[in-house]
Amino acid sequence: MKPTLKVLSFCILFSVFTSSFLQAQNSYYEQLYYVCKAWGHAKYYHTELAKGAINWDDELLDALENIKNASDNTAFNQELLKLLNQAGEMQTSTSNLPVVPDSLNNNTDFSWIEEEILSDDVRSILDTIRVRFRPQSNFYVGEAWAGGNPTFGTDNQYTDDEAYPSEEKRILALFRYWNIINYFFPYKDIMDQDWDTTLEEFIPQIIEASDAIEYNVAFKRLTTRINDSHGFYYSPSYGAWLGGAFPPFLARYIEDEMVITRVLPNTTSVKVGDIIKEIDGENIYTFREELRPLAHGSNEVIIEREINTLVLRGQAGNFDITLENADGEYTESFNRNFTNYGDLTIDESPIWRDTIMEGNCHYGIVDMGRLEVNQIGSMFNDLWDTDAIIFDIRNYPNGTLWYIVDFLYSSSIHIANFTIPDITYPGRLTWAPTSIGFGTTNPYQGKIMILFDERTQSQAEYTCMGLEQFPGAIKIGSTTSAADGNVTQMYLPGQITTYATFLGTFYPDYTPTQRVGIIPDFEVLPTIEGIRSGQDEVLDFALQCDLVDVTTLSINEHIRLYPNPAQDEVYVEMMDQQELDVQIFNLQGQWLSERKMQTSGSLDVSNLEAGVYLFKINTAEGTSIQRIIKQ
Repeated sequence: MKPTLKVLSFCILFSVFTSSFLQAQNSYYEQLYYVCKAWGHAKYYHTELAKGAINWDDELLDALENIKNASDNTAFNQELLKLLNQAGEMQTSTSNLPVVPDSLNNNTDFSWIEEEILSDDVRSILDTIRVRFRPQSNFYVGEAWAGGNPTFGTDNQYTDDEAYPSEEKRILALFRYWNIINYFFPYKDIMDQDWDTTLEEFIPQIIEASDAIEYNVAFKRLTTRINDSHGFYYSPSYGAWLGGAFPPFLARYIEDEMVITRVLPNTTSVKVGDIIKEIDGENIYTFREELRPLAHGSNEVIIEREINTLVLRGQAGNFDITLENADGEYTESFNRNFTNYGDLTIDESPIWRDTIMEGNCHYGIVDMGRLEVNQIGSMFNDLWDTDAIIFDIRNYPNGTLWYIVDFLYSSSIHIANFTIPDITYPGRLTWAPTSIGFGTTNPYQGKIMILFDERTQSQAEYTCMGLEQFPGAIKIGSTTSAADGNVTQMYLPGQITTYATFLGTFYPDYTPTQRVGIIPDFEVLPTIEGIRSGQDEVLDFALQCDLVDVTTLSINEHIRLYPNPAQDEVYVEMMDQQELDVQIFNLQGQWLSERKMQTSGSLDVSNLEAGVYLFKINTAEGTSIQRIIKQ
């Protein structure tokens, strides 16, 4: 069993500093809050630092000891001024600063520069950097391709040093990560917690971490605060602490239980559908809550998915587990090793197949997780005469969408609008509409169905976005990972590599995908009973001949929401007489309210703050997701 409770209790203990953080006027932690902001402000805006000739990491490390030993606020400001002066004189420019709309400003708050803790001299130099800044290339920021997501490959000093860095280098790691996210993360505005508050919370935890494990656990918890399913985290120390071995079974979170979904053939003491109740004597529900602070995710279903992995993986060797099935509870001993996981993910079934169902409807079924680019032509050749092709994307595809679309559409398709962090203007985003494909004179004539769930992430979600434009396409399953955009690595002292989404992805109509995911037309969730009986309930739903026979029209075409933008009320009208279930969510995917109505009605939105909201309208024909702006 991982020593999770002890280490997490340490981190939670230090989170109490947050409430009184800014009350201690001359505390070291408060001072570091402003040093972090000032250091990052200079790093990304100062003309001389942008050239890369000055080692800004080393300048920080050299300054930290004197900052810590500053006897009062005057001495602190003197040391901070010395640090900023090491950057040299900020160049001036006669050109005008580009005008950027508020919607594309990701870092417009410079009010911290005016805080009383900073001296007039420090404020002056910080404001001079701000006023004189003009878009510029920066040594510390690159791009994956021309106009692509930002990269931070040169920002890697001290990454390969000791597993437990000095206090100064731990602070450098925090400052580096916080400022990268602050200036370049395109979804900073939809985090659950204000990013400044997160900095306040984690300064004490990073500094007070007494060894490599406490440092890594604190930093892992920090990375979860960006609310991103791409927030992967790796270091040798953290990996060794978690353990890399797996038991001879897999599990998913189904109906609020951790349910065994696959078992190795030579393991007979546990069955698919059994429910995990205890591991090494610890209640599974308690254990899952202990692990929750370490689970990253854009939405709740992904956090539960990540907790599953944290529960299952561990040190190699035996462990006891208590399970429950229809016959009651039982306890068995199992062995974790380093081959189980690979063996459990082997799939030797056909990558694509066709089947004729009762009712004489002819389906093709494609496993998108195993389909390769060089197989696409053969796949379509075999399935060309089917009534429908089911693309199963409950997995991670192999870059096949860009080729599949040329068998489906008569021309290229506008698949998405991206927000790209501007590497020359930190804190600003630019819109980039994106089209893919060339089209064909002879597109596929059948229907398309798309299966997805919480395992559908990133490129898999983008694949859904490309396929769902096919006329009459039907989406079946449950909400996806809600992290749909290119990923970039960040390198930090302590042998840490962490990741985040650095390309904002939106539908062509600007509906967001991050923290929202791909929403099904028909929500179908697996059940414990279905798992135990060997059913694939999502696929079974898709294989109904009725779905092939129905001429599916866009649900959005049947539902009208107005006015948009709205002030106090939103009116909902449905062309067909039927019951509507209308739910309102914010862009973080949080449920706000719900109302059932017949055909039409109004919703009071006067209590909502100004912003963008998602209206999910469930009908007998499917689900519509529409975006409403509240003024």
